[in-house]
Amino acid sequence: MEQNYENAIATLNTLQSNYSVLQDSIQSRHKNDSKHTSDTVKFLKRIGITMEKLDLLPVIHVSGTKGKGTTCAMVESILRFNGYRTGFFSSPHLVSVTERIRLDGQPISKDRFAEHFWKIYNMLFAAQEREADMPSYFGFLTLLALNVFIGSVDVAVIEVGIGGRYDCTNVLRNTPTVGITSLGLEHTQLLGETLEAIAWQKAGIVKQGSDVFVAEQPAECIAVIESECRLKNAKLHTVPSRLQQYRWTKIPTMVDNCCPEMEINTSLAIQIATNWIRRTRPHILPFDDKLLIPEKIVEGVNCYFWPGRLQIIPCEGKRTIFLDGAHTPDSVAVCARWFQTKSASEHKRLLVFNSTGDRDALSLLSTLARTISFDAAFFTPNLAFTSSSTNFDTVNHNFPLDLQIQRCEKYHSHWVNHLKQASGFVHNSVKSVFDYIDNNYPACDEPCDILITGSIHLLGATLTALRMEDRVLS
Repeated sequence: MEQNYENAIATLNTLQSNYSVLQDSIQSRHKNDSKHTSDTVKFLKRIGITMEKLDLLPVIHVSGTKGKGTTCAMVESILRFNGYRTGFFSSPHLVSVTERIRLDGQPISKDRFAEHFWKIYNMLFAAQEREADMPSYFGFLTLLALNVFIGSVDVAVIEVGIGGRYDCTNVLRNTPTVGITSLGLEHTQLLGETLEAIAWQKAGIVKQGSDVFVAEQPAECIAVIESECRLKNAKLHTVPSRLQQYRWTKIPTMVDNCCPEMEINTSLAIQIATNWIRRTRPHILPFDDKLLIPEKIVEGVNCYFWPGRLQIIPCEGKRTIFLDGAHTPDSVAVCARWFQTKSASEHKRLLVFNSTGDRDALSLLSTLARTISFDAAFFTPNLAFTSSSTNFDTVNHNFPLDLQIQRCEKYHSHWVNHLKQASGFVHNSVKSVFDYIDNNYPACDEPCDILITGSIHLLGATLTALRMEDRVLS
């Protein structure tokens, strides 16, 4: 087999899927919680990365429920605009796996991805002690990202996958700057059913002596994080919740037109990034005033871009696509308010929705229906085209298709029968949805605003179906 990018993706997709890993973790919960991190240590050793070598990688580590990717992307942008060579590891991707591993703000090239992939895969495959003694899909990408970053960047911004304490990324031991975004209930079957349990998992990334920056949190979450910080002799910082609390040398473009949740993410990113700068290049910030923000920081804030989060894409004719990967009750509420504000009330308003995992999708739909009057809703799996023509680079989570279809039918029934909404439809792919829209809402004749939400994976399928892959970069 030729060791190129296409075959790398095909081989990557043979590893244990994230969905399968989650199911196994739920079934064996509490029996061997640290398996993901201990396995990662084992696999790192097999590819020649000792823990001592890993400790030399300059890392910022971020966990949380809402806004992790946004916060990390803004931290990376701020540091890049201040002269740092940056690495950024995130998940999931929208269209291409290469989006998960970014160097200086750009996805790693396919050639470089393939080079690192086959080097690591061949070493791990040769070192197997038994059949299937290989990392999971996410675990492998974690190894690949660390391998790319070591010796290549001034700082690596690492976003936690799920939870924190037992996540693959928590193999990192030397994390002087840590961030925890807003917390809420998520993955409760795995992480716990209370906010305190969630906070305990997220705070597990705190290390000895870390500066820990947190967004405003419920009191019970703060209490858990404070306890973890005391155990680790770490210093806890709660960031300002409003951008107006800062003193700007230049006003960011978002200050006067920013939802509260985005203000919190921005404030958190600023504090994380400035802490790193003060630790590593104090001459850039020669003053101690943490509320005085210099112009280079503002440039990083203004130029940050994170696709699929409150993103608007004008299309041909009078059609506009609204993308937001909201998948928790709080984030969907934010998404609904955003769409209600940005969408013109006289336009046709359409919803395309799917949700995966153990999320309360019916609650998400109720929030959307309560906030927005939709003319029609479409429920579809996270599939761009029919399964026979799927682009395997878009595989993210491997939720079984039959299960997704069953759930879409359930969402449709809830939408029409319980929420009493008119015009709900189930389709087998995103392309099928937009074929229907093309036939019934001609873009050239009728202004139409289309909200895609409920799953980040659905956004990737939409971009692929509409041939808008370039929108993940600009």
